Amino acid sequence: MTMSQFKLPERVTKPVCLKITIATFVLLVGLVSIHCYSRFVLLWTLSLLLGYVFASYMRSKTILPKLYFKTSPLNDFLMLNCLSLTQPYRQTFWARNAHVQTFLGIIIWLFDKHAVTFEREYLQLNDKGIVALDWCKNSKSSIKRNSPILIVFPGIYGEDYNIRHTCLAAKSKGFRSVVINYRGHGNSYLATTKLNSFGDPQDVRQCILYIKQKFPKSQITAVAIGTGSAVLFSYLGEFGSSCRIRVASLISPIYDMSCDVISSIPRLYQIILLLCQKNILIRHSNALYKQIDIKAALLSWDVLKYHEIVYSRLNNVQTIEQYLEENDPMRDVDDISIPILCINSSNDPLSPKESIPYDIFQYPNMLLLETENGGHLWILGKFQTAAMGNLYNFGLHFLC
Repeated sequence: MTMSQFKLPERVTKPVCLKITIATFVLLVGLVSIHCYSRFVLLWTLSLLLGYVFASYMRSKTILPKLYFKTSPLNDFLMLNCLSLTQPYRQTFWARNAHVQTFLGIIIWLFDKHAVTFEREYLQLNDKGIVALDWCKNSKSSIKRNSPILIVFPGIYGEDYNIRHTCLAAKSKGFRSVVINYRGHGNSYLATTKLNSFGDPQDVRQCILYIKQKFPKSQITAVAIGTGSAVLFSYLGEFGSSCRIRVASLISPIYDMSCDVISSIPRLYQIILLLCQKNILIRHSNALYKQIDIKAALLSWDVLKYHEIVYSRLNNVQTIEQYLEENDPMRDVDDISIPILCINSSNDPLSPKESIPYDIFQYPNMLLLETENGGHLWILGKFQTAAMGNLYNFGLHFLC
């Protein structure tokens, strides 16, 4: 495996005398405010805040993402045409903690004013189950019958707050976007006594065949968000060259869903993930109460135990270990035949650096872009725009 890690010259630091001068100024302002009227206490507080911001900025640095790939014509083409892969970015100096970065993604989404309108279509599957397809509405002038299609795989644990941004970015690139809501997810109906397992690609297969039949002249690309990557990895591996997808990108993908990795997820995140799952379970409790112990599931606050109570029972699997093995997203990774771009941050609390299988990026069709920070699903700072923009440029280069 060849790792390309581009290096920049050492950052030029500000003169020490400048730092001392500014620090002295901040201290003097604080001392003056103390000896003045009480209303100037606010000035002292602001001085401390500005001092902290300045110190944090001075500690921030400009760095490059790490690229893991094997030299091949495909990757050489990417290095020449996707310049954002090799562009430096400055760390966000006021939010460098992985947990802060992760939750900021949710907070910014809550205040995001960009409206995206979806048109829902229900697809009945072979077993009479129902999957909801949400088509992003584009202006008629910007979309054509043969425009490329971007299929969005949302997170199975409710990481849906990035869907809107993803569809907006795709829309600006001329894509027709569609979100596949897994069986029972996305406030859809549950017509069978089955919920989609994170490694089961059968429902996705029927959806993609339907989309290809509906738009036979359109090329299909895909992007997976967070835990949605487990579904996409499973699909691409199981169906190989017949997957009907031209190229795919995975943002903050989850590679390892073993007992050890799941157990190592910080407790706070386990609670958040379980709350999302229990919301789905409560919504469909009337359809599932005969198959599983609803009360035991709702009282469980351990991700592994919850999967054992709910998903192992629904899939007629005896143990949680067997369930995880059958749904391992890496089980058929050797059979993936299309170009893959994975974007990870090394401080992701849900997909830690230790769980990344760097050996799979020995394959000439797979590339990993790793940033130093960014948390889960939210790569802050200038690189956030570069990474997301490159995601769709990556797909466009293979469609043209």
